[in-house]
Amino acid sequence: MSYVDKVNEILEEYKRSLGINHDVKIKLRRYKTKSAFVNLKTMTIFINELLLDLGEEVIKYLVLHELIHLKLNSKYHDSEFNKILYSYIPPEKVSKLRELITSKLLLALHTTNKNNIQLGNTESVAIRSLRLT
Repeated sequence: MSYVDKVNEILEEYKRSLGINHDVKIKLRRYKTKSAFVNLKTMTIFINELLLDLGEEVIKYLVLHELIHLKLNSKYHDSEFNKILYSYIPPEKVSKLRELITSKLLLALHTTNKNNIQLGNTESVAIRSLRLT
């Protein structure tokens, strides 16, 4: 089963459970610092594809988290949001999942920055060389 199929399966499962009857779109994209977010107007959830290989529990957490925002029509993490979230995933587990996600994003960001620095140095040398000729 592909990541797209798995994400859509989880989406439909949580939509039923949360009583969300309208269409919700999911887009998988690569982001440097975001794990997932939702556009409340277009009913679209965006998930960072870099996190999909962290496993089904992470995918479930990300989809559920954003669906709760849709259900409440709010981007806030208030007591009602946490009440719903914790009814599906215990607080201790949520903390562990967030740590895992944060670690993955930091590693990806560090790797990206390291590559950019190396490229930047090469480009600087090339630009100086061009200016000399």
